Amino acid sequence: MTEKIQIKGKDIWITIEPHILHSSGAEPTECFTASYNALDPATDPASILFLDKENKPLSFSSPVEALEYANEKLMDSI
Repeated sequence: MTEKIQIKGKDIWITIEPHILHSSGAEPTECFTASYNALDPATDPASILFLDKENKPLSFSSPVEALEYANEKLMDSI
């Protein structure tokens, strides 16, 4: 899912992608990652993934949580 938002007058596209995590002996679980792009992803597919301190993709339990995090982080950095 890609959501176009405006932050401080700039268009930003946030993309939320689902992932299935498989761990030994446990039920697969779904998580979500978020990335953003300052240009329309239809014309420029390069986006920036939100990463943790160890440069691993941040994992969210829902698309809403991922979108809220992205919005909050971008408000601080743009």
